[in-house]
Amino acid sequence: MAKDAEFFGVKYKEGTLEPKVSELIRFAVNLAIGNESGVRRHLGDARKQGATEEEIWETVVYAMRPVTAKVRALSRKVLEEG
Repeated sequence: MAKDAEFFGVKYKEGTLEPKVSELIRFAVNLAIGNESGVRRHLGDARKQGATEEEIWETVVYAMRPVTAKVRALSRKVLEEG
């Protein structure tokens, strides 16, 4: 059952997401910010919640997309400036 929660002034219902989905999101966020301990913890928790290897790899790609786009944009900017 979802419960009322607040984080930095944002009110939400904790527990609304299915546990597997929540863990996959946390896994992706930790990958994107480079937090290895968080990656390991949430990967393990996602697997405990039944995440398949296919779901995990899809999540990895989703985590890579914004980071890859940022690297591409910065490299183009710097390289075009000469």
